[in-house]
Amino acid sequence: MKATRSVMQVLLTVVGAYIGICALLWAFQEKLIFHPRPVLRTPPNPPAEPIEIARGTVVLRGWIVNAQSEGPLVVYFGGNAEEVSRNVENWAARAATTVLVNYRGYGDSTGSPGEAALKADAVAISGWARSRFPERPLVLFGQSLGSGIAVLASPVVKPDALILISPYRSVEHIARRTLPIVPVRTLLRHRFDAQTAAADLPRTLVLASERDEVIGFKENRAMIEAINAGTGGLVELHTFRLFHNQFFNHAPVWQAVDEFLETI
Repeated sequence: MKATRSVMQVLLTVVGAYIGICALLWAFQEKLIFHPRPVLRTPPNPPAEPIEIARGTVVLRGWIVNAQSEGPLVVYFGGNAEEVSRNVENWAARAATTVLVNYRGYGDSTGSPGEAALKADAVAISGWARSRFPERPLVLFGQSLGSGIAVLASPVVKPDALILISPYRSVEHIARRTLPIVPVRTLLRHRFDAQTAAADLPRTLVLASERDEVIGFKENRAMIEAINAGTGGLVELHTFRLFHNQFFNHAPVWQAVDEFLETI
């Protein structure tokens, strides 16, 4: 009897801990997914012209880099812990005009991030950029979290091309790999289900790494297969041996980007 009571106590403790973990994941998932960063150093103007885009009561702030360029128009969506001005020097070296706008709550943008808001903002930013540079071919460029945002905006925006660094099918797929015993589908409020748009994408450059410790090359591959299955094989893949946050510090990555942009 005493042994049975001890087993029941252990089981209740385990179940209670499991329910507690699930409750914490539900309550604090925004803090797990979104990691806003401030602007640490205002980039020089030129080449970075500050811009503001009003979205109701929210103001999105960022920069246009190389506004006088005659190359393609690139709209960039960053990672979940990225303040987009940190790579202005790299963007300034491209033969393109790049629009960098921080997500809600990131940098000097107001508001709070969330999937629905970020997807709607992506469409609005792309529309704003296209209206300012209507003669330019438009490229949506997303890294990590931003790759899913670029993909999900694409069917509405209809860009001429996509560039994706470390793409994924959905946040759910990433979370299930990390938390296999947690009912992720039930708990997750911000899915960023990029694979649902895979059949409606333009020509796409994918930059991925077998050493990616955050999203993982297997997940990159799965998203590439989804895009190719839906589009008839429009993905151009370049692979590297880099950790997740090393892409923009690697000259061959930018060489692949430049060569792709030259063909747009």
